Parts: sequence; structure tokens; C-alpha cells
Amino acid sequence: MSCTVRKHRFLNEDALLLENDYLEALLVPGLGSNLISLKWKPEGIHLLKTPETKGEYDENPCLFGIPILFPPNRIDHGKFTYEGKTYSLPINEKPLQNHLHGFLYDKKWTVKKAEAEGEKIIAQTMLNADDRPEIRRIFPHSFSITMTYILEGPNLSVDASVVNHGEDPMPLGLGYHTSFCYPFNKEGDKTQCVFSLPASKKWDLSDRLLPTGEFSVTDEFTEGRSAAGDRLDDILAAEHDQEGNSTAEIRDRLAGIRVSYEVDRHFKHWVVYNGKTDQEDLLCLEPYTWMTNAPNLDLPADITGFRALGTNEELTMRSKITIGGM
Repeated sequence: MSCTVRKHRFLNEDALLLENDYLEALLVPGLGSNLISLKWKPEGIHLLKTPETKGEYDENPCLFGIPILFPPNRIDHGKFTYEGKTYSLPINEKPLQNHLHGFLYDKKWTVKKAEAEGEKIIAQTMLNADDRPEIRRIFPHSFSITMTYILEGPNLSVDASVVNHGEDPMPLGLGYHTSFCYPFNKEGDKTQCVFSLPASKKWDLSDRLLPTGEFSVTDEFTEGRSAAGDRLDDILAAEHDQEGNSTAEIRDRLAGIRVSYEVDRHFKHWVVYNGKTDQEDLLCLEPYTWMTNAPNLDLPADITGFRALGTNEELTMRSKITIGGM
């Protein structure tokens, strides 16, 4: 199998083009270590929504590729308290007065490794908070995060490893705003594209899109459904198999492909989002280790996913996207 790694330019940023016989991926370290494009080569199908211009990207950077959310989704008024320490994150969703999607998706990351090893391609990026005073001002912890992207056959694996280098316990919430093209078929027929999630518990949301703590039970996502004609912005509790994984799927009959999105036991929740209008050509399947506003919810940590890393503790969270036929 042919495996190559090449330097590239994308939106005036240095990038890495990773390619094997099945997949072509574009990783942009300067745009939050975003794997911003993924192409299924056998059919020439673009799997992730990718911006055509810098202006389009700047309008909403979390709607393209696989942005890293740290912490994921919303924090009520940007504030929470843990172990006697109050955290104040910027209000960047002003209409709802929330902090939204964390503070790593727009930072520049450093490339640590980019090479082919046999039939694998491995690219690794890193961000160290000690080098970023703008992060330490709002999140006063010494930590580093390393992202490892592996292309192997029809699989893209994404591992996130976080290390707490400080003396205080560090709250840890991570997610991905994975923005799939929807549909994949060139006809643009959304009714022929269905998705499913292993999740039957849907959290009720307030008018500020924050969980109320109540939930309803539904089979609308477990059975498989189309997103055509519906506006989706839902938070669901992930269900895991015996191996500890939770796997979502998108199946496009006209394109003739199936995309499986598998995440490990650390990801406790899924968010499903498909934009604000019927014209949007995306479906965001977003795995989160903690649910929206988790630090402020009066619910047990084993339900919300809230957790902290102790001194010198490291946690690796794994995910994998696999492409195949119907």
C-alpha cells in the first residue's frame, strides 16, 4: 500500500497532506490542529465539510473538519467552580450569554511527528499551556495535550492524550465538533442518507440550550433516521458495547458508502447538530467526554462525565472513523 506525507498549504497556513490508497487527509496545525479534510479516494467523496476560503472558515471555524473542543459546548455564563477555584471563560456566545466550545480550536499547535511507518501514516501535534499565557489566564493549569492521527487502510484514528503537569487537580472535558458532509451523494438527496447513534436518553434543554437535568427516552436515533427537513441540536447519553465503545454510523445509499464513528468509554455523550437552516449541507456528530455545562449540573459525575486529572496524571481518549461499502 502506498503511504505518503507531504507538506502542503491551506488557507495560507502550513498543512500536512496524509495519503494512502483509501484516504486523503489534510491536517492544519495552525488552525487548532484541525483535520479539516478527509476524502474517500475510491469514489472521490469528500467526507468532512471543508471551507473554500479563509473568510468562510473565519465565519464559523467549528463547522469545518474535526475541531477540538476543550471544554466542549456551553458553559453557563462562562463560569464554574471546582475545588474552591472559580473559572471564568470568555462569553463568546453573546445572544445566550454562554461560553462556547473552549479555547483550543483556534490556537496554533506544534508538529511533533509526521511520517509513514510501513502501512501506517502517523501525524502528531502538541500544545503546551505553559507556552500560552492567554490560556493560563483563563484556565490556570500547567498541562499539555498531544493529538495523534493515524491513517491505516480505510481507517482514521484520532487519539487525544492530556497530561496535568501541575499540582492542583485539573477539570478535563474534551470533544470533537466532527462536521460530516450531508449527504455524501452528488445528487444532494438527503433522504437517501441515514444516520444512527447508540443513544436513547435525550437531555432536555432550556431556552439557552443548557441541560435542565431532565431527560426523555427515545428510539429516534438508535433505529436510524434521516436528518432531511429537521433542525437537530440534541444532547444524548452515549451507550457503549461490551468492549467499552460507542459507534455512530452514517449510511448513504446513493453514494454506496457507510461511515462508522467509534469512540471509547471516555466519551459519555453525543451531540447531533445539522445547522440553523434547511440549506446547510452538514451533519455534526460530536462525541463529548462530558455533557454541556457539566461542571454546573447538579447530577452525579458518572452521568455528566465531569472528571479531573490529578498531579502528573495522563489520560488518552481514542476515536476512529472507518469507511466501507453498504
